[in-house]
Amino acid sequence: MNQPRRRRRAKDWYTVSVDTLRALGLIALLLAVAGTGFLLYRHWQERALEREARGVLEEAAALLQRVEGGGGRAALSADSQDAWTSLERGRVALDVGEFAEALEHGRRARALLQSMLDALRDRPATGEAQFIAVQGGVEYRRGERGEWEEARGRLVLQSGDYVKTSANGSAEIVFLDGTLYTVRPNTLFLVTRTRAGAGQPGSQTIAMQYGWVNLNTAQRGSRVTTPRAEARVAEQSEAVVAYDERAGEGRFAAYRGSVEVASSTGTERRLGALQQVTQTGDLLSEARPLPPAPAAREPADRAEFALGAARTLTLAWQDLPGTPRYALQVSRSRLFVDNLVDVEGRVKSSATLGVRGAGSFLWRVAAISPQGLQGPWSAPRSFRVATSSESGGSEADRVPPPLDIEEVQVYGSLVIVGGRTEPGAVVAVNGEQVATAADGSFTKTVQLANEGWTFVEIKARDVAGNETVRRRRVFLETL
Repeated sequence: MNQPRRRRRAKDWYTVSVDTLRALGLIALLLAVAGTGFLLYRHWQERALEREARGVLEEAAALLQRVEGGGGRAALSADSQDAWTSLERGRVALDVGEFAEALEHGRRARALLQSMLDALRDRPATGEAQFIAVQGGVEYRRGERGEWEEARGRLVLQSGDYVKTSANGSAEIVFLDGTLYTVRPNTLFLVTRTRAGAGQPGSQTIAMQYGWVNLNTAQRGSRVTTPRAEARVAEQSEAVVAYDERAGEGRFAAYRGSVEVASSTGTERRLGALQQVTQTGDLLSEARPLPPAPAAREPADRAEFALGAARTLTLAWQDLPGTPRYALQVSRSRLFVDNLVDVEGRVKSSATLGVRGAGSFLWRVAAISPQGLQGPWSAPRSFRVATSSESGGSEADRVPPPLDIEEVQVYGSLVIVGGRTEPGAVVAVNGEQVATAADGSFTKTVQLANEGWTFVEIKARDVAGNETVRRRRVFLETL
């Protein structure tokens, strides 16, 4: 008889030691703690990033209020709008939890606004124009009832102010539109602004009662009115406007670019380069040609002479065909006021000067046509007469000249640099030579093309070749 079969059942369980269970539990606990720690760290990191982004955005908002409170939003509208946009984008990103993006926008807004505050702190007070150089008797008056006061460098002029020069006075004035005026002696004019159409800015101008001004325009044109006419000077042009109040006669000349002249009766004349019209009463003459500026030949620019080695020196310039005579000026001032030599009847294209004292001098020459019309002046050249001790000790001199920068003013794209060095030293600003006075003082206006932060380099070189260099950081903007 068969025995019943025993069914073999597979075991569905297995044994695990207590130590293994403990190890697995410890691993699970460590993983849980690590996961919790990581989550807590991420949460802390997010909160820290949020706090940093919120703080940067609050700083940017405070800076924006300071800029707007200082008039910066109107003066620096493009940068201000950019900063405001970045600030708003940062706030939106913060609200939706994109803290890294909010921080990036906040930092950009903060940097823009801080640079704007730096620029606003360094820029001059608002106004229409500013004196950059004054020589001799120059006065200004605030409005019709103000008192006449002595003008000085960096003084700001408002619309409605008057400027007056005496017989020995001259000044350089730069307007917000970049126009540079050289005001000659015996001149009186009013600073004003012409009205434009709705939404358009008015143009800066002067109303001349009498006198003579040279003007160089930049990116915008400018206007000069006289009692009987108006001159509209185009951009990138050089012009002269003169008016004799007693005779009721005016002179309008274009040295470079173009000028439109309109009389009070509606007669108009358009002048090209090297052309001039004269005004008699309400009548305007036809445009007549002017002679070009003669080129200076000798001595070389920045030439040096030893006092006592030569009793005379010769100035020579280009002899222009058909030119019967020349005007010559020699001065210690770059504005050519109180000139040592000021003649208009030089028939020859040279002049001999007696050497009587040490110092730095400038000279220039202009041609006079057969009709008696004077053309533009040549570019000034300088020469220096040194004492025997200065000329003899240059070999052993190894000391760089002093160079003190007393002012750096920014007007739009124009930078005005003023300072002082030792007498006789040659000064250049961004490579452009500067005319220095006998005491070593100088003022130079340079126009720069780039916008934003940039550097201006001022260099002084003495007679022994030693150099001193100064650099100043400035912020340029388009006005």
